[in-house]
Amino acid sequence: MGVLRRQGVEPTVVLQELDALAADDVDWADGRLMSGIYDPGETAHDLAAEAYRRFLAPNALYINLYPSAAAMEKDILDSVIELLRGDEQVAGSLTTGGTESIMLAVKAARDHARAHRPEITRPNIVLPVTAHPAFHKAAHYLGLEVIMTPVDTTGFRADPEAFAAALTPDTILGVGSAPNFSHGTIDPIEAMAAVASEQGVLFHVDACVGGIYLSVLRRMGGMGREVPAFDFSVPGVTSISTDLHKYGYAPKNASLVMYRDRELRRHAMFVCSATTEYAVINPTVLSSRSAGPVAAAWAVMRHLGEEGYERIVGETHQATGRVLAAIADIDGIEVLADPEIAMFTLASEEVNVFELDDAMKARGWTLLPQFACGGGPANLHVSVTWTNLPHMERFVEDLAEAVEELRDAGPAVDRQAMATAVAELEGAPLDHKMISLAGLAGITGDGVPEKMAALNTILDLLDPAERDQILATFVNLMS
Repeated sequence: MGVLRRQGVEPTVVLQELDALAADDVDWADGRLMSGIYDPGETAHDLAAEAYRRFLAPNALYINLYPSAAAMEKDILDSVIELLRGDEQVAGSLTTGGTESIMLAVKAARDHARAHRPEITRPNIVLPVTAHPAFHKAAHYLGLEVIMTPVDTTGFRADPEAFAAALTPDTILGVGSAPNFSHGTIDPIEAMAAVASEQGVLFHVDACVGGIYLSVLRRMGGMGREVPAFDFSVPGVTSISTDLHKYGYAPKNASLVMYRDRELRRHAMFVCSATTEYAVINPTVLSSRSAGPVAAAWAVMRHLGEEGYERIVGETHQATGRVLAAIADIDGIEVLADPEIAMFTLASEEVNVFELDDAMKARGWTLLPQFACGGGPANLHVSVTWTNLPHMERFVEDLAEAVEELRDAGPAVDRQAMATAVAELEGAPLDHKMISLAGLAGITGDGVPEKMAALNTILDLLDPAERDQILATFVNLMS
């Protein structure tokens, strides 16, 4: 039907309609959403909303017209660069999210290579299998090859020797995570950056999740565990991405990409004055952008202060430690790796984790399923944030109950039968395969089923390239 009608309606009616549209959404504020939302609490949230509203209209593209946006961005960058132990040479930009920050870092590396290593004709980037998909997206957009390296399957940290062996004369960028999002563990950044530097390769640290959290934790002495060096104090690190809208607790969309110096940042920029239009000067991917997210991030950081972040990180870190200790006592479930931040993954040899996801969803919890990859099994990702803390005891109780329930009942999804069915479809045309797999997963014309275990199990059985093709085709048809 669309949104545009012949006659408009009153604002109160519009808001009622918006509430109706959101009726089936996950309640992000109830403390049981364990991924994707980083809620700073009601006071900071309301402050951010008001700051966002006041700067909703100003266009941060036009810093000559809205110097306030540039001033707030500089304040934010100055504070985060200091947290990441950068010097006065470090420069950066505020972006809409980690993916944009990563894309800019990759673009800077590509254009830097064009300027300084023109002999490279088929540039590549080298990264561990635990690196964020945004690097693959950036490589796809920018025409680069991706070389993935293995990780150890105990800690899911990059293997420095495998990383070193993967570097080629055409490598323009190496990547490490602090931490990786999937398991919450930090790659050996010092060793990887040193190898990259020795070979004249730029090195990016993806600290989108952990940049602020880990820096604050380090300032607090690590709370019983040393925080590995990952920031600009590490020789060879040439760029870092850090999200403000994750453990910086700012609302979306706010992230930072920072470069060792302005010369490198210059390669991330796009400038064009060769048209009849106005001159375009973009340090980021976007051109026009609301100053709202800048103001909201500035307001949250100004409100919380260093003490506020220390309190939030300290309480969250301690609570996560208690949760991990409690989960260790639950039979039939395990935590993969030993996370260095307030996020972890749940796996099991006794129950289907996708059925466990459905069971937890029935109890009001929202987790994030992850497919088997890199030598690790399928698992459920859990991010712990400050507003989850009052509910974590209940989380452990519900998790134990759900695991016991599934162990007693036995598998509802026959993984072996599905594996056989998937194998029989090898080589079949895509449309035939999708129809068959949809039937196995219980997908009808009404959309995806309420319980996702069968669908996720099927997807987990597929080769990643085939899975990507099917997911893209499905979403394209459904949206």
